[in-house]
Amino acid sequence: MKDIEEQLLHQNVSDVKQQTEAMPEMRIYQAMQSGIRKGKQQSRKKWLMSGLKITVAAAAVVLLLFTFLKTPDDAVEYTVHTASPANAGTASYPFDASLIRDKTLLNALNQNLLQPVNKGVEKAGFKVEIKNTVSDGRQVFIIYSVQNNTDQTVIHANFGLEFGTIEAASRGAKLEVAGDASEIRAGDTVYFVYSNLLSPDADYPENVNYKVILTQTSDKALSSSSNKYRTNLDVSFKLDTDMLKDRNQTWTAKQDLTVAGQKLKVNGVLFTPLSTYVDLEADERNAKQVNGMINPVLIGKSGDKIIKSYYPTVITADNSELWKDRSHFTLVYTSKEYKALDSLSLKTFGIAAVDRDQMKLVVDLKKRLIVEAPDGFSIKNAGESAKPGVITFRNKRENIETQDSFIMRLAENYTDADGKVYTRPEGEGVFTQSVARGATEFDEQYDYNFGLQAIDYPQPLTVEIERYWNPVRDTQSVELIPIQK
Repeated sequence: MKDIEEQLLHQNVSDVKQQTEAMPEMRIYQAMQSGIRKGKQQSRKKWLMSGLKITVAAAAVVLLLFTFLKTPDDAVEYTVHTASPANAGTASYPFDASLIRDKTLLNALNQNLLQPVNKGVEKAGFKVEIKNTVSDGRQVFIIYSVQNNTDQTVIHANFGLEFGTIEAASRGAKLEVAGDASEIRAGDTVYFVYSNLLSPDADYPENVNYKVILTQTSDKALSSSSNKYRTNLDVSFKLDTDMLKDRNQTWTAKQDLTVAGQKLKVNGVLFTPLSTYVDLEADERNAKQVNGMINPVLIGKSGDKIIKSYYPTVITADNSELWKDRSHFTLVYTSKEYKALDSLSLKTFGIAAVDRDQMKLVVDLKKRLIVEAPDGFSIKNAGESAKPGVITFRNKRENIETQDSFIMRLAENYTDADGKVYTRPEGEGVFTQSVARGATEFDEQYDYNFGLQAIDYPQPLTVEIERYWNPVRDTQSVELIPIQK
């Protein structure tokens, strides 16, 4: 008979999948911000997600536009005198809190943890006002408004947070719209929520600067290199990233968890009023590359009371700059009351892991044949409209654990049979995923563009798999040891 926790997980997993597959407008902002940042760094690395091919192309256009951006007009900074109450609850905001999708921010709203800032800047008919902030040292949230007193509709073209000389990473930054649309029409005021991840080891200064670039949306504005269609606004204010320090609690010393023969180190558990963070590290001596955990559950006990947390989001080197390599990752659970625990454990129903020497695809482009690949991979038959040099790799699986699948990604560089390295042309690398609600199988596809000339290179061609979902069932748990005071 299955463990009751496993039954609960499988019962709810389709609902969770539906939520995680939602494509809010904030992801468009993420794609644009990521594209701008990587263009400035002349990086060819792409962080691709389903359905964003047009958005990525738009980000490249925006980058060209801002190459010539200047801000000759003076901005006027001011303090908002109609300040929000110090204990601002959800009812205190002029926007509907039900529009907020981030559970961490909802925790802050429900607990009246947001701190008032009420600093603004006015320029060229626009006002940007920082209303509130909250941070637990691992995440930061900034609620602000944009008021449009011009006769033109505008949108965000860029945004970012600076801690003095430290610029917050663009990878991992999010922008959520607290309203019905991301456009800021003439005469309207729209609210936004900026959020980002913070390093637990960094000493962030209190003096910060939030930058916003607004652009008009006409075809002429979007196709022009002139700065007359865009406005750059910076708001300076104070932000204490340790504002909740007295309410945070660290639980564990380092513990080892072995799953399917692979060792994972639990480096720390941090409870904050906003979220619970579990920092893990895959042992570098593992024979397999561990890409994730299957339904990890955090279980706390206090007397007869048992508290369980399910469905964490995961911070990795793929979606943030918090971790520099794929051996580290952090599970982020919705915050619960974990004070005065008698015991704490982490339980998982398996891992996503692949033998290190199998993390590659070897393909003969002339024969359209896979020479070497992990189990489950195939090449989709080419139709008449298929582009020369483009191969659609397919990863199909048929068990319930695949419901947790994340976006597959292949490396930008590939190698021919003589060992010469090439970088794939830009504009391709489109990931798509098909998961039927309640089904026990999924079908992931990835269009990889080797380039028009690749068919003439010495075959076969080899491209590394940076990640994909390969579930290995093995239910294990570890009792975590509290820090001795």
